[in-house]
Amino acid sequence: MTIALTHFSPTLNVFENLVRMKRLISKAKENDIIVMPEGCLSGYNESLSFLNSSVAFHIESSLEQLQSIVDEKNIHLIFGSCILEKGSWYNAGIYMAPHRIRFIYKKVNLAFHEREYLQSGNELSCFRLHQGDLSITASIQLCREIRFPEQWKALAQEGSQITFYLTNVTNSDNLLVWNAHLISRAAENQRFLVSSNISHPEQGCSSMVISPFGNIIKKLPADIDSIERISIDLNENSNWYLSQTRRDVVNIVTNLKN
Repeated sequence: MTIALTHFSPTLNVFENLVRMKRLISKAKENDIIVMPEGCLSGYNESLSFLNSSVAFHIESSLEQLQSIVDEKNIHLIFGSCILEKGSWYNAGIYMAPHRIRFIYKKVNLAFHEREYLQSGNELSCFRLHQGDLSITASIQLCREIRFPEQWKALAQEGSQITFYLTNVTNSDNLLVWNAHLISRAAENQRFLVSSNISHPEQGCSSMVISPFGNIIKKLPADIDSIERISIDLNENSNWYLSQTRRDVVNIVTNLKN
C-alpha cells in the first residue's frame, strides 16, 4: 500500500486551508492514502474561540468539496478538523474514501486548553479501509494521545494494522521526546505508524512513517510544505509482543466498533 504523507502550515481561514489541501492532493496518485495534520481544515491554535457557526458552515462546505475530489481521484484522505455536531465542537480525525465512505474519530483525551471549547469523544474505534482486494483495519489518534499508550494497545488488540497520528505542535524543545514516543508506540505494538504534524521551523513532532520495528522509514523536512509517497508492507506487522501480554496482571478491556 502507498502512503502519501503530507504536511503544511494551516491558517485560521478554512478556505485558505482547503486551497492548500487541494494543492497537495493534486500531486497524489490513484489509490494513495493521503495523510494530513490535526486541525488542518478548520485551523487550530491554543485559543479555539475562533470556532463559531460561520466557521462550521465553511467546514461543512469544504468537506463536501473534499469528498468530491476523493471520489473523482479514487483516493483515500485522512486529515484533522474541528467539527460541529449537535451543538458541540469536537477535535476530529476524518477518513474519506470513494463512494462517500466516511469515518470520524473524535479525540478522547483532550488537551486542557481544548476543554473550554470542545467536547471529548467517548469511543476508541477502528475503521475499515478498502483498496481493491485489500482490506485494512486502521485507527486514528490525535496529538497528546501519544502520551497514553494504553489507547494504542487497545486499538492494536482490536485489530488495527496501522495507526494514523495527526498532530499540531510547534514546540521544538519536545521534539526528541515526542518522536521517541512515536517510535515506542510503533515498536511496542509492532504496527506501522504514520505521523503528520504541521510544517513549521519549530516543529514539535516529526511528520514521518515508522515501521513495526521502530525504524523511521521516511521523515519530511520540518519547515517545508511537502508530500512524499511511501510504500509499506503490512506483512511486517506482528503480534509477537501483544500475544505475550500478562492479562492476569494487567488487562486492557476493549469494546471497539469496526
